[in-house]
Amino acid sequence: MLSQHGDDARLLAGGQSLVPTMTARLARPTVLIDLNRIENAALPTISAGRLRVPPLMRHADFERLSANGPLSTILAELSGHIGHLPIRMRGTFCGALAHADPAAEWCLASVVLGAELLVRSMTRGVRNIEAADFFESMMDTTLADDEMIIEAQIPLLPAATRYGFSEICRRSGDYALASTLVVYQRDEDEMTKVRLGVGGVEATPRRIPEAEAMLERREPTRQLFREVADLVASAVDPVSDLAADADYRRELTRAAVSRALDRSFR
Repeated sequence: MLSQHGDDARLLAGGQSLVPTMTARLARPTVLIDLNRIENAALPTISAGRLRVPPLMRHADFERLSANGPLSTILAELSGHIGHLPIRMRGTFCGALAHADPAAEWCLASVVLGAELLVRSMTRGVRNIEAADFFESMMDTTLADDEMIIEAQIPLLPAATRYGFSEICRRSGDYALASTLVVYQRDEDEMTKVRLGVGGVEATPRRIPEAEAMLERREPTRQLFREVADLVASAVDPVSDLAADADYRRELTRAAVSRALDRSFR
């Protein structure tokens, strides 16, 4: 159906992004394709060291994720920050990625955690896309009109993994004005394999390699964390909109990075 109707069609899973967009007349598809009739499309699996997220796995499902290790803990915490309970019960992980709101928790997580997305076209088959290459701009991705995300694959994390997450919103359930996720492993007194990314600040979520390099093989201290927060604040190119101007978002970025790093050391 998607191949037949192309840009005139939209896929409907949870509808928590699509329906408000249609209500605001920002999207006016002539065809809605309901994915909820697809069987066995809501149950995650684990294989080859990866959590495989199907297209109908809801946000709330991550709070009950039975996978072992730090990855399930991270995803469960992030899912609790998404909107309100009715949204978490209906919205889907893959749908959030396809919508590509730069403030979305799953978009940031997919980039920082090194997720890989499997997308399918009826005519061209399946292709794999790294999450870092998937988001092109605000609410714009590399998905073609006839493609659908059929699975997101997230690498499992070692038991020694530590993480910190922080997002700043005007009120609970609102979109984040700035958010940070940091993940690393503890090697005695040092941090290794550091991944740090920000969301809600620029047009797409992204990792900050300068900050990762500054933290790599360093002993975690509050002074170091403050220096990294300053570095990230100077490295980003914040957007300005009705919610916050660029200067304010830069300061929020500084606070979000500092808080996420502090929480990783609990």
